[in-house]
Amino acid sequence: MVTRIVVPPVDGVAQGVRRPRRASPGEALNVVFIPSVSGGLGHVTRTLKLARALERADPTLRVSYVLDGLSLRPFNVEAIARTGYPYKILPNPVRHERDEKIREILGEADVVIEDTNRRLIAHRLILPRLKVWISIPMLPIWDELFMDWPLLAQVDHILYPYPSLMPPPDELSPFREKLTVTGPILDPEEMPTRIDARRRLRLPEGRRYITYAPRGFPFGAWFGRRVLTGVVGGFMRLREKQPDLRLILTAVPDLSEVQPTRLPPLHSIDGIKIRGTVSPETARDYVAAADLVVLEGTSTLFDAAVAETPVIMVPGPIYETWLEGGWVDEADAGIVMRPEEVTQVSMARSMRKTLDPTIGAARAGRLRGLIGDGGRDAAVEAILAVIDERARVGGKRR
Repeated sequence: MVTRIVVPPVDGVAQGVRRPRRASPGEALNVVFIPSVSGGLGHVTRTLKLARALERADPTLRVSYVLDGLSLRPFNVEAIARTGYPYKILPNPVRHERDEKIREILGEADVVIEDTNRRLIAHRLILPRLKVWISIPMLPIWDELFMDWPLLAQVDHILYPYPSLMPPPDELSPFREKLTVTGPILDPEEMPTRIDARRRLRLPEGRRYITYAPRGFPFGAWFGRRVLTGVVGGFMRLREKQPDLRLILTAVPDLSEVQPTRLPPLHSIDGIKIRGTVSPETARDYVAAADLVVLEGTSTLFDAAVAETPVIMVPGPIYETWLEGGWVDEADAGIVMRPEEVTQVSMARSMRKTLDPTIGAARAGRLRGLIGDGGRDAAVEAILAVIDERARVGGKRR
């Protein structure tokens, strides 16, 4: 039987769960990750942390990626390509060619780990080789988690990767026997110190750095342009009196697509450095190197917590990030601004407060405490247990 985990791990190791074992020769399995790629990079980043931890725990696992071609945002492809993992694009075929097209991409998979792409679960019926499907749901934006219960009923296990402040929603109650509550998927031992991160990125010392990643406006053009205009305009105002400030914008593959209409060309503004699509590791290093991160979503919030980098959060307009913004604000673990509150003046004011070294460090410490030690190891334990039961021992789905 697979051990169920209902509490976050302590000291990085889940309670009551077997440690990963090294697979015996001849047990190589194809593990395919399918992250949501219709928005930002958060789902890609989370699955990469799991993928690398799984490879360390069991080197016989052959990891690859499949990216859903429906609503695929190109910079997700570039981010995966930079990791070195093999990947394929899954088409959205019409009925008469469905089986052939899906099997061409997923036919060799033994295990699928899908992150917030539940519509694809139905394809397991036409994948005879597939032995395990594990799903990682996101907190619902509307009511899709309840509406997708027929799909979740078909998976072998569900991982819930949120801190204790965000307990599993009632919609997952029917699946409690195959639910593992892990806590956030974090890589604390991979997070560099600020000094090491700046050395890796070749950032000059004697500067203070603010970083923000527009990422092609995954929360919509109105939201993205408002936040970017506020960040850049606020930085420009603040830098007039603090010339040591620098602003690094990452995940900007096409500058023309994000250029604010009310500001000078971004590449011409003194003190701003613009980076295109970067690898998840490089994005993490910029978070660690910064004195302040302006962020919108879950993945960057959790990485900033691990790095203990002060944050200004403008929660994206979805349930998950609004919940997170609520408890960050209540605990005074960062400055939280609703999108309608963001202006160049208000952002400059928030930046000034957050860059205060004493106040910023205190808030960053509180944010680290809220997130906890993370649940990557608990997730790996659960995944390997399900694989052992259903894939390696010839177990059948029950």
